[in-house]
Amino acid sequence: LKDFVTHLVPRSVGEAMANNEILQIVVFSIFFGTAISMLGERGARMAGVIDDLAQIMLKITGAVMWLAPIAVFAAIASTVTTQGLGILVTFAKFMGSFYLSLFVLWALLALAGYIFLGSRVFTLIRLIREPFLISFSTASSEAAYPKLLDSLDRFGVDRKISSF
Repeated sequence: LKDFVTHLVPRSVGEAMANNEILQIVVFSIFFGTAISMLGERGARMAGVIDDLAQIMLKITGAVMWLAPIAVFAAIASTVTTQGLGILVTFAKFMGSFYLSLFVLWALLALAGYIFLGSRVFTLIRLIREPFLISFSTASSEAAYPKLLDSLDRFGVDRKISSF
């Protein structure tokens, strides 16, 4: 227990981020956010700056995701040249089972949505189609997050709930 509690507090925020220590980053963020809210007006200005930095990071992520297909092509080309064309058959089997599993998952989710939302689930699916395709094709939910929030707003979900 002592080691767990000690591990919660980062020695350095930069080190916690570099080592992907999510729990330490969350604990720091809670303390940092609480301190900002206690500052009143000065804290509101700081929160605005942090929000602007988050928007900048989302733009950078979008640019990186735009270049991702080129990197994937280069990685596949490198693998084929070292492993031979037979690796593509193995890859195709893997991708086929992956897509089949995704289809089953989405069918179950659509059924659960239909049970709770009735026919409105089809409106929801239509609204979140574009953010879903963006996050699926880029393997990053961050790239699709702003569009997803807009889609959920149009569906009538309160922003306090959708941005949680």
